[in-house]
Amino acid sequence: MRVLVIEDNAELRDYLRVALETQGYEVRTADNGRTALPFLEEHDVDVVLTDLYMPEMDGIETLATLQQRFPLVRVIAMSGKPSSHMPVMEELGAYRVLKKPFGIEELYGALEDLKKAA
Repeated sequence: MRVLVIEDNAELRDYLRVALETQGYEVRTADNGRTALPFLEEHDVDVVLTDLYMPEMDGIETLATLQQRFPLVRVIAMSGKPSSHMPVMEELGAYRVLKKPFGIEELYGALEDLKKAA
């Protein structure tokens, strides 16, 4: 499974990349939605794991763009800030919304559920 992690926190982005790669996922990263779009135009991705609050292009705008331009890509959203936007992410098509801090096993479980649903 090919995963694109979109996260503005470099430390968390690298942690997620390493954690997913150790489980056999092919992982690429971007620091916000705007930098992720050119990658998505040239590469096939099965899942996007995106933060909600990011500079330049936040998670809601990213998800809306993904749904419009890449409707087959599944999205798992994540956020560390309490927000009324979390339900909006689900309404816009996020498969699951993870509340930071989440255990890595929770992320693995969400990805396994996606595999089963495919």
